[in-house]
Amino acid sequence: MKLDTVFMFLVVVVIVFTVEQICPLHELHRKLQNGTLVPWVKSTLRKLCSHFCFKSIKRDMEIFYREKYIVPKPCYFLFFIVSGCLTLGAKWLMHRVSQPLGERWIPRKKWSERIRKIKVARFNLMFFNLFYFTLISALGFVALSRQTFFPHEMGGQGKLSDYFAGYPKQKTSHLIHVYYFLNGGYLLTSVYSLLMVEKLPDFYENFLQHLCAVILVYFSYGQNFLRVGSIIMLCHDICEVFSSACRVFVDTRHKAVTVSSFCILFSSWGFLRLYIFAKRCILPVHRNLHMLKPLIGYEACVWLIFLLLVILLMNAYWFVLMGKMFIHFVASGQTEDILTRVDELQEGDKKTK
Repeated sequence: MKLDTVFMFLVVVVIVFTVEQICPLHELHRKLQNGTLVPWVKSTLRKLCSHFCFKSIKRDMEIFYREKYIVPKPCYFLFFIVSGCLTLGAKWLMHRVSQPLGERWIPRKKWSERIRKIKVARFNLMFFNLFYFTLISALGFVALSRQTFFPHEMGGQGKLSDYFAGYPKQKTSHLIHVYYFLNGGYLLTSVYSLLMVEKLPDFYENFLQHLCAVILVYFSYGQNFLRVGSIIMLCHDICEVFSSACRVFVDTRHKAVTVSSFCILFSSWGFLRLYIFAKRCILPVHRNLHMLKPLIGYEACVWLIFLLLVILLMNAYWFVLMGKMFIHFVASGQTEDILTRVDELQEGDKKTK
């Protein structure tokens, strides 16, 4: 069985599992049989209108700007949309800068015109990501480093019991909320870009990772899991800085930058995305399931752990691929981005010819 088939299967499972959590099919069937479906829809729409009416939005926005520590409100989800729009604008502006650089730095004779075009497009994306994740990681570190629940391995106090202290009404710094909004907006644009551009061989693995991340960000914000969620975000954001740097320069002549970025990436990936993510994020969530079950339900707890484990699995998969990249570099002296799997595209082009 090809890995793409596994990724495709996991995408389907995640979508079905998520739909079942949002709107259980057996509940819909029961409401349809009882004739209560229409009243339920009307009640849901009334709740949405009450949350997003001008008076409610004005009140909640005043709380957001006035108080330093706040609880998530439904209307704050509007900030995710604003963040996504700003991210699209920033990507467009950065593209104007990176496109000429990509055309100049990516060799013309090494690949076919189609492959080179894909390489330049990936260069543009990673160029933006390099700046974006550098800034967002700095913001995340400033927002979290003085929090009591910041892991001690990362320089914090390490009181992981504070993840859920006072839950579900715990208040969190508005700076952590802003950090959430920026990450959530970026993820929306990433999923949109994945769906709109040409489907590359790594589409399903990337889509699976982004889909799980989007679901977890919005679910965790709605359920006020900001403390543990923000630590998970920071672990992934820091690694993206070095991943982006490595992939910006991998197809250029700047091999020293590529190799040094890769070495930092490999060590930080293992430490943050595997060790910290598993031991300081997933395990504390699992230990507190007995407290979460009465509040969000048993199935939602299983769903939450499942999504976290899928992301951990993807992190481990990419860690192994990076190990293969390092072995390839030692054996051949050549740097190559095997994550994009361009060799499969080249083989396809040869067969077409």
